[in-house]
Amino acid sequence: MKICLIAPLPPFRGGIAKYCHTLAQELEKRHDLLLLSYKRQYPELLYGKKSQIDPDVDQDDLLHEFNDLTYSIDSLNPFSWHAAVQRIAAFGTEMVILPWWVAYWTPMYLYLLGSLKKKGIKVVFLCINVYEHENSRLKKFLTERTLRKADSIIVHSGQEKDEILGFNSSATVRKHFLPLFRYDFNNTFRHDRALHLLFFGFVREYKGLDILLRAVGILKEQAISLRIAGEFWGDREGYLDLIKTLEISDKVDIVDHYVSDREMSRFFEEADVVVLPYRTAKTSGVIATAYGFAKPVLATDVGGFNEVVRDGFTGKIVAPDSPRAIAGGIEWFIKNRQTDFAGNIAAFAAQEMSWSSLVDMIEEFNWLKQQ
Repeated sequence: MKICLIAPLPPFRGGIAKYCHTLAQELEKRHDLLLLSYKRQYPELLYGKKSQIDPDVDQDDLLHEFNDLTYSIDSLNPFSWHAAVQRIAAFGTEMVILPWWVAYWTPMYLYLLGSLKKKGIKVVFLCINVYEHENSRLKKFLTERTLRKADSIIVHSGQEKDEILGFNSSATVRKHFLPLFRYDFNNTFRHDRALHLLFFGFVREYKGLDILLRAVGILKEQAISLRIAGEFWGDREGYLDLIKTLEISDKVDIVDHYVSDREMSRFFEEADVVVLPYRTAKTSGVIATAYGFAKPVLATDVGGFNEVVRDGFTGKIVAPDSPRAIAGGIEWFIKNRQTDFAGNIAAFAAQEMSWSSLVDMIEEFNWLKQQ
């Protein structure tokens, strides 16, 4: 099949680019793949002054990795959208895959949907998120306006499937867990007996870092440590003040910058448990990354977390918005350190979180088109 994937790819930073890169690798194993990425993804006004580019990634390596990849789309330039449609048609494309995660893409995606459908080209939406983590009425309106136009959609949690069917009951919606990000890693042996916790990713209010810090404060007499690895997108000083107030400075290590893959690998290898104390969420690439390093996860019972974190098997699920619940989860890991989490994670991921099965599902939409 001739497939086009329109998506951000490295050297753009972040989990979305990593997700789309891995998906593209799996698609190219089976199909003729046209890859259209961005020369400009977000305007600086939206993304802030933080760099959108990972300095450790060589774009030329990516251009040599795939048979047909261009960084040609400007998200703000409709002429580049038109050129992309012409390129897709000239390729003989049978299916276009559009990843969805933020309402920013509404204007471009509505244009692409209308233009591609006129040409008889199948469009599949791959919802990495349906609604944004930090949502608003306008974002919700734009999301639903866009996804109402879609007739083929893949989501990563049961909750998100129900949400889409709530406003687009005629769509064919399939659920597939967020696939596992795989990494080459060494099992790092530590000589100390402390339980090493990792909070990874951009620090935003909805992710509940303050709740985790209060849990560490409750357990500050225990042999635990916490590494916070990722840029602060908010009140950094407020977190520092909380650490000082809780008297846990000796327990906490902060790495406040964008974390490259090389540095990330070291952080995950050194961790015993990856913690997601989120107040709200639907899915998270952090869980897939943790599993890629065979690390168990302590997560709150929000969104679809309880679908991918099997309580007592691949990790622990606790109540949200509760430092004591997080502290109880940490204590559970201290008492159950001998559990074969790596083996459990491997068994679960092989059945439920493979890229191959995600591509199988994408292919099914082409079959449905022919019925």
